[in-house]
Amino acid sequence: MPHTQLTFLISPPDPWRDLLMVELADIGFESFEEGFTDPKGASGELRAWIRSDRFVETKLRELLCLRDPHATVTWEAEEIADRNWNAEWESSFQPVEVDGAVRIRADFHESKPGFAHELVITPRMAFGTGHHATTRMMVQAMLALEWQGKEVCDLGCGTGVLAILAERMGAKQVLAIDNDPGAVENARQNCGLNGCARITVEKGDASSLQGLRFDAILANIERNILLEAMPQMSDALNPGGALFLSGFVPGDRHMLAQRAKECGLVLAERLQEGEWALLGCRKP
Repeated sequence: MPHTQLTFLISPPDPWRDLLMVELADIGFESFEEGFTDPKGASGELRAWIRSDRFVETKLRELLCLRDPHATVTWEAEEIADRNWNAEWESSFQPVEVDGAVRIRADFHESKPGFAHELVITPRMAFGTGHHATTRMMVQAMLALEWQGKEVCDLGCGTGVLAILAERMGAKQVLAIDNDPGAVENARQNCGLNGCARITVEKGDASSLQGLRFDAILANIERNILLEAMPQMSDALNPGGALFLSGFVPGDRHMLAQRAKECGLVLAERLQEGEWALLGCRKP
C-alpha cells in the first residue's frame, strides 16, 4: 500500500512538534521521525507517514497546531512506494528504564535483571512504548502508590503498558479502554505477551465509565479530551481514589487543575519532564 510522507517545518519546535505528533496520530498517521532542530531552537522538522488512501487534506488543515497563532507550521506532501513500516519502526525501538524500577522492552530484546518490573511491549506504533515523556511520568507516579487489590482503569490505553504495570504491581482488576481498534488489538497482544490475567481491553471512550467504579484511573490522552472527560472520570472514582492525568503541556496545567476542582477532586502530584506535564488528583 503506498504511503504519503508529510514533512513539516515547525517554528518554534517545542512544544509544537510533540503536540502536532499527537494530533496527527489521531487522524491516522502511523509513524513519525524528528528531523533537524535549529541549533538556536528556532525551528525544527517532523516527518510523518500515512497510508495514501487515508490521507485527507481537509482534516490536516483543521489541526489546532496548524492554526495556533503561537506557532508557524508549513508542510510538503510526497507519495512514496510501499515499505515495511512496522519492521523499520521496530528496528529503532530501544528499551526504556524508569527510576531503576521499571524496564519496558520489546520481545526481541534480552531481559535485564535488577528491575522490579520488566514489561514486554510489541511496538506496533500504538502510543505508549515508554519513550514519550508522558508515559514515563505516568510510570513514575504509579511507582509512588500502593496498587495491591485495586480496581484500575487505563483510559486511552494505547499499547496497554500502564494497564500491564498496574497488574504487575498488584491491581485486582484492570479495564483498559481505547477508541482506536488498532490500539485495542495491540494492547490485547501485549497483555498476552506479559501473561496478564486480570486485564480486560475494550474499545470505547470516557462514556464507557458510566456506572463503573475504580480506585484509580490513568488517563494519558490529550488536554481537550481530559477536560471534557473530567466529570465522567470523577464520577467513576471511589472515595479516596487517584486520578493521574497527562498528555498536556505545563502551560495548560491550570486549566486541568481548575476543571478537577470543579469536579470535586483534590490536587496532589505535579510532575514535569521537558515540555510535558502530569497532574495527580484524589477524590475525597
